Amino acid sequence: MGTVTKQHSQINRVTNSSNTVICRKCKSNQVVAIKRGYSFKTMFLVLLSMIAVFFILVLVSILTSPFTGIWTLTALILFLSLPISIFCGFIGRNSLVNGCMNCGNKWIAGKK
Repeated sequence: MGTVTKQHSQINRVTNSSNTVICRKCKSNQVVAIKRGYSFKTMFLVLLSMIAVFFILVLVSILTSPFTGIWTLTALILFLSLPISIFCGFIGRNSLVNGCMNCGNKWIAGKK
């Protein structure tokens, strides 16, 4: 029985020392590289932040004396918020992400 465990530990050392990718969460070797696509999360975060800036500028312009520069700035932010957020969704779409087929854990390739 002792030789079986020695052989098993030697096999584990050999497979771990090679250039195989292992999941950090479940230690499985069933890892695939996935090309990232469009990021809806980034798009919505940028859109919501630009709309929040729009509402803050509207509140500032209402509470202070009327200044036409703030109204043009708020109109510009409202007009450009959707196109800018759509383009921000494309950021990082060609990068590779490692994904474990066993547990579903995902991480960016090359980062520790």
